[in-house]
Amino acid sequence: MKKIVIINSSPREGGNCDLLCTQFTNGASLNPDNQIVRINLKDQNFDYYREEQESDDADQAAKELMDSNVIVLATPVYFYNMSGMMKTFIDRMTPYFSQISGKDFYFLLTAAINRSEMEHTVESLYGFTDSLPDSNVRAVVYGSNVSQKGDILHHPAYQEVLELASQLL
Repeated sequence: MKKIVIINSSPREGGNCDLLCTQFTNGASLNPDNQIVRINLKDQNFDYYREEQESDDADQAAKELMDSNVIVLATPVYFYNMSGMMKTFIDRMTPYFSQISGKDFYFLLTAAINRSEMEHTVESLYGFTDSLPDSNVRAVVYGSNVSQKGDILHHPAYQEVLELASQLL
């Protein structure tokens, strides 16, 4: 059994990144023992990282991450980088870095650009996971050249996500 936390930073309901998160859930759900928590950042109430921070939804999400085995970071790529919501969320995890250890990560990216142009975003996400003790990035899935809602449904990444997630036992 795995506890899987999916962090979806897409602002669009039914957008390509959102659909990849749903597909990951579908695959992971094939093992009925898996526990899956999906956090849609657009529905959360959290602020930028500050030295003195009031408690908000980011703190509850951090607890979910600490209690997980697998973390999925899903982001659309804007101007060669992750969404602002994902960046703010990652920044908010700063007080918890040492407690989010030994996790397996999956990166799901969607963009209207080519895969090679998405590499800067992947490097930025590695900047987060490289800071976490004993983290392991298991896969990076590129949903490249998808701009309209639903384009991902006909992209190889859609099946790839299902296959990866179905292997989580």
